[in-house]
Amino acid sequence: MNFMLNQKSFWSACLLFTMFATIANAQDGWNWPEDKATAQEKVVLYTDMKKAKNYEAALPPLNWLFENAPNLNSSIYINGADIYEELALKTKDPQKKQEYVDKTLSMYDQRIEHFGDEVNVMNRKASTSMKLMYSDKSNYDQLYDVYNKALEVSGDKLAYYNVTPFMNIAKVQYERGKFEAEQVIEIYDKLSAINQANIESGRNAEKYKDQQEKIDAIFTATVTVSCDYIQEKMVPKLEANPDDLDLAKKIIALSLSSSCTDMPFFTQAAEATFNKEPNAGLAKTIASRKLQNEDTEAAKEWFNKSLELSTDDAQKAEIYMDLASIALKEGNKSGARNNALQAASLSSEEAEKAYNMVGNMYFSSYDQCKRGEDMVKDRAVFLAAYDMYKKAGNSSGMAQAKAQFPSKEEVFTYNYKVGDSISVGCWIGESVSIQTRD
Repeated sequence: MNFMLNQKSFWSACLLFTMFATIANAQDGWNWPEDKATAQEKVVLYTDMKKAKNYEAALPPLNWLFENAPNLNSSIYINGADIYEELALKTKDPQKKQEYVDKTLSMYDQRIEHFGDEVNVMNRKASTSMKLMYSDKSNYDQLYDVYNKALEVSGDKLAYYNVTPFMNIAKVQYERGKFEAEQVIEIYDKLSAINQANIESGRNAEKYKDQQEKIDAIFTATVTVSCDYIQEKMVPKLEANPDDLDLAKKIIALSLSSSCTDMPFFTQAAEATFNKEPNAGLAKTIASRKLQNEDTEAAKEWFNKSLELSTDDAQKAEIYMDLASIALKEGNKSGARNNALQAASLSSEEAEKAYNMVGNMYFSSYDQCKRGEDMVKDRAVFLAAYDMYKKAGNSSGMAQAKAQFPSKEEVFTYNYKVGDSISVGCWIGESVSIQTRD
């Protein structure tokens, strides 16, 4: 019996010796205190408890290390943060939760105090603080302080995973009445600049692009500023630097969220953005604004730019209809028809509108096209209109056009037969099959 106990003690001692040896060999550079053996024992104890997820039991040996060997190794603070975070997430007691949250965050501060690496550690502290406190809006003053400190020490190196959370903090603070719009804009500007710097440098560029899209969405859904604010505070900067793509996009975003799209600066910012990043949708938007301001020639130019860039048939059809409307307004019925029929060929959704437009143009051309020599030929415009209304599925238009068809008597008088093909002259230039109204 004694032999067995001694053997067991022997192997336990060997195991403990092996563990200490492993720690000593694997942890070169550790700053062991004078009582190295106790410190090694505490490391073994708290790490074993952490692996077993017995987090409360890990605290006594861990706290001994904080008190007696605070500069032992950064791992005690890394593991300490993990342990306190787990305790904070598991407890149902609000008071205990706050204590654990405070302890978790203090691990990052002590790590910085003893081992530096402030940028990296502050970014991790910010992320952890959001994870632990985001659900309670009363925590957002503290969250803002943590994130603002991370921004101050990190600059352009603010981690991509902290960008959108920081924008969300600004949003909540604005909604709580803690921030004015200007503070939200300032934070948005800083975060946008960080995103842009990293995109340009190629450092996690795609991730920072994704963050920019997310904070754009949060910003435009949160802040409403006056058009005067945009005009006075932002437009002069764009005029001084028309190549500032980020600023141009901000003006567009604010204009949309603040209902300022009818202001000249919206079009100015859109053109500045297009010059850097041409796309069909933006060109179409600019064209619509030009048309609204009765600058028809510029509108046509921008609609055509949009056509050149568009790869979407539905979008192209819409643009052709816009061009058809301009041509009709200018009295260019032939051009209007050509654009409308292009739209009809590209989109079934636009086809009804397009064929009705052409039908209306034909129907209204009687006075323009009649010659007063041949009643059947003069009324052929209504036959052409009928065909277009039929393609549009417009039964009312078809009935109105049919009421203007030549009569059987007129067809006989002018030496035609029902079903004969007849040319519609004037600008229409089509052939139709003769029908009668009776």
